[in-house]
Amino acid sequence: MASELGVARAHESRKSLIGVCDFDGILRGKHVLSDDASTEDRIIKFSEAVLAWDCTDRVIPASFGQELPSVFGDADLRVLPATARLVPTFHDRYLCLAEFAGAHETICPRGVLRKVLRRAADQGYSCSVGFEFEFTLFNESAETIHRKPYDQWVPLTRGPFGYSVARTLASNELFEAILAFCENTRLPLSGLHFETGPGVIEASLRHCDALEAADRAVFFKSMVKSWAQTRGLMATFMAKVSENGPGQSGHIHISMSSNGQNVFYDDKACRNISGTMNQFVGGQLKYMNDFCVLAAPNVNSYKRLLPGYWAPTCPSWGVDNRSCAVRVILGNKSAHRLEYRLSGADVNPYLALACAIGSGMLGIEENAGLATPTVGDASDERHSPFERLPQNLAEATIRFAQSSKAIDVFGDRFVEAFSRSRRWEWEAVQNRVSDCERERYFEAI
Repeated sequence: MASELGVARAHESRKSLIGVCDFDGILRGKHVLSDDASTEDRIIKFSEAVLAWDCTDRVIPASFGQELPSVFGDADLRVLPATARLVPTFHDRYLCLAEFAGAHETICPRGVLRKVLRRAADQGYSCSVGFEFEFTLFNESAETIHRKPYDQWVPLTRGPFGYSVARTLASNELFEAILAFCENTRLPLSGLHFETGPGVIEASLRHCDALEAADRAVFFKSMVKSWAQTRGLMATFMAKVSENGPGQSGHIHISMSSNGQNVFYDDKACRNISGTMNQFVGGQLKYMNDFCVLAAPNVNSYKRLLPGYWAPTCPSWGVDNRSCAVRVILGNKSAHRLEYRLSGADVNPYLALACAIGSGMLGIEENAGLATPTVGDASDERHSPFERLPQNLAEATIRFAQSSKAIDVFGDRFVEAFSRSRRWEWEAVQNRVSDCERERYFEAI
């Protein structure tokens, strides 16, 4: 049955849209109307410019070693027919993922995650992962969202009302549509509910193999945005949409196994937290500041990481403590896991997961120690022994670019290229004069 399904997907991929993930987690792609996409590992040509664009399609100078930033050729793209998913809003055609191969594989986000997972596999470990994403729906179209100032955008619901059953029942048709949409596109959910904040919804994707989980997360973000537009709505996964509310998270649930056994679980250890889990979490905390830019990749990301909003402000951990950067969730052998809470909804899923697992593997390799778990609010600096997270994108980028461990885990070419892209992102926003600045300074100064 599985082979028949693969053949069907390969056949349909001849008339598919092929999508590849850029540094910002945006799917870039094109229609492929030939046999080029019908075979596993088939290589097609695709513009290398997508690895040199920012989110507004401006070229990042010297983004990956180009001497002339205006000159870009074709790169090799490996099509992945097994990832093909039927898209109901796309005339029942398929969307199929691809990844950069050849000379560009070392800076391909999916390739970077595969590199990290190979490192874990070489030591006998495999990871099971589930992503959670919060996103905001606005009763706006792609046209009205650009005509109106932000403070006139109309969210799907008014005011904060997290976990509201009344709102869920009132929005039953919408929720049923989201559930059906995810089922039809092989993006199974384990939870769906209103979060606190106007128009904010949280979706929990069902856990699975780590690479497949990241593929699903990339699909989910892109498909939700396109699905919303077909219904006259706009969806955003910005980390912080408004200063008046909490940010939007992209939490990652991780468990790790060896020989079919959950290595995070030890029935003889205190709270069943194994020595391997101690090392893994220890590594995540030890390298969280150095690798932070992978989980907080935009200027806007750092406006979410504030005290009082269940977002981390330092590399902390705790048992079922949502104020911490790493939340250990106790359970039986199958449910015992951690939740990596640093990442926001704006992440590139491949890179955020590479960050979470790569730092954890360093902890295992180095037998990292683990501080006492935080009890109470981890953002309360009076009681926190931890150094604060980087305060902005520029600081996080510098730490990443200068980290020898980042080069060890992710590769020197990727660290250089991604750091350049984040410096560009910082400068692009810093040079803009905002409405907030005009309102604050125009008359007074």
